[in-house]
Amino acid sequence: MDYRHLIYERMGHRATLTLNRPQKMNALNEELTREFESAMLAAEDDNEIRVVVLKGAGKGFCAGHDYSREHFEPGARETGHATERHRIDFDRRLRAYMRVWEIPKPVIAQVHGACIAAGSILASLADIVVVADNAKIGPVEAAPGMVQGLIWGAWLPLVGLRKTKDFAFLHGTMTGIEAHQCGWATKSVPEALLVDTVDRMAMEIARVPLEILMMKKRAVNRCANQMGFREMMEINFEMSLAGHFSNTRETWGKRIQAEGFKAVMAEWKAGTFYDRNWKP
Repeated sequence: MDYRHLIYERMGHRATLTLNRPQKMNALNEELTREFESAMLAAEDDNEIRVVVLKGAGKGFCAGHDYSREHFEPGARETGHATERHRIDFDRRLRAYMRVWEIPKPVIAQVHGACIAAGSILASLADIVVVADNAKIGPVEAAPGMVQGLIWGAWLPLVGLRKTKDFAFLHGTMTGIEAHQCGWATKSVPEALLVDTVDRMAMEIARVPLEILMMKKRAVNRCANQMGFREMMEINFEMSLAGHFSNTRETWGKRIQAEGFKAVMAEWKAGTFYDRNWKP
């Protein structure tokens, strides 16, 4: 299959999907999001595929949504005020990410380097998450004023109420070792062993007949949905959509549009952002 920002590899009973925008730390723009959904559907429809591996090219897994300046042009999806356009966009994002949860085949996320924000959603929705000890993982790296609620539904069932609220209000990241300790990851290994570990796990899963794998995944996920998992994801996407039309988000959007994401985040980290906007 021919993709621009994604590599789809098929080997025996395994499909490997590699997010392939290494120059952008595999940040999810609209095109990559669509390609990711297409690739997940292709893996689902291929009866020879029994297990899917997700990974990122270059130095990290995925840095989240693409906040490059082109997405902050006046009226673009991150700054525009057309509610219909935003709702359609958010529904498409949710649908694409939930392919990881809803594909009736085991999915392994192979995480190295940065796994942030929307990247952490993709990994969180996988059935098995193997991380490098030195990975940098977090639901948010942007400043708190930019982030509403899209991420928390994927984190709450994994790390619990206290850790989710810790990240929601204080942000920050954790290592792969910490991610395993708090329950976000299945396993943490030295980065040099990451590929081999995932390969061995994928080969072991691929030995099992597809119908058995499908029954196991559906049994667990349907129970999780009965506990409210799917609804949590939808609630948080709705809250994030509402936040995109807040005065706070408008202020951030104008600054990023004018100066770029990195410059605004550097000012936030330096503690001077509010001096030019409003006092907390």
